[in-house]
Amino acid sequence: MDFSLFHAVVFFALGVAVAFINSLAGGASALSLPIMILLGLPPTVANGTNRFGMTIGILSSVFNMRRHGYLRMDIAKALLPPTLLGAACGTIIAIFISDSHFQMLLAFVMVAVAIMSSMGIDPLGKPPSAPPAKPGAKAFLGFSAVGFYGGFLQVGMGFIQIFALRKYSGLDLKHVNGIKNFLSLWFLLLSSIVFFLAGKVILWLALCMAFGGVIGGYLGSKFQHKHDQIWIKRIIQASSIALAVKLVVNLL
Repeated sequence: MDFSLFHAVVFFALGVAVAFINSLAGGASALSLPIMILLGLPPTVANGTNRFGMTIGILSSVFNMRRHGYLRMDIAKALLPPTLLGAACGTIIAIFISDSHFQMLLAFVMVAVAIMSSMGIDPLGKPPSAPPAKPGAKAFLGFSAVGFYGGFLQVGMGFIQIFALRKYSGLDLKHVNGIKNFLSLWFLLLSSIVFFLAGKVILWLALCMAFGGVIGGYLGSKFQHKHDQIWIKRIIQASSIALAVKLVVNLL
């Protein structure tokens, strides 16, 4: 793929949008990944470039959310080891999957995540009134599974993390977002390094996205003080289904 000023502008704008959305609700990869593929990046390269470009935006959001008191470091540190363990395993599998299989799987997961996130299904019962002192075996396995999904595919990862963290901690959405962004930062760093070493990252485009992410992460953390995130969630759901259909059509 030849680099151009057009691609620089698009990836910078993607960085702003992805970091802004992820700092509020998560799920922005459901938009950025298919857009990258439709712009001509091989699906597995889009997967790696997207992760690499997101890390700076997530870092900006984590810094601001911690400054505003929304990051519970005790919970975040306790859940980091299982998240990284799962992410490492998922990333290794993602490196070796074929582009066509990844694109078809991506389209399927995008639709599934959009549907499930809109249904409000709550099969695990009420969250605890207070966070547990430390994660037990079930929590370790559960967050390892969440990390595996993030390392492998990542689409809708924010929604999955929010669901898991609320069930585990019983905290409000703003504090859950702070923990989610902290965990996301570390598993994205890990998977980005692996993708980069495997030659699955277009560094120049990822840097354009990262620069946009600085702005998006800052704006998202500020925006969270005043506004509800439900409208962002609805936009992601509708756009995900439309882009998924386009990905499938391109494979036919």
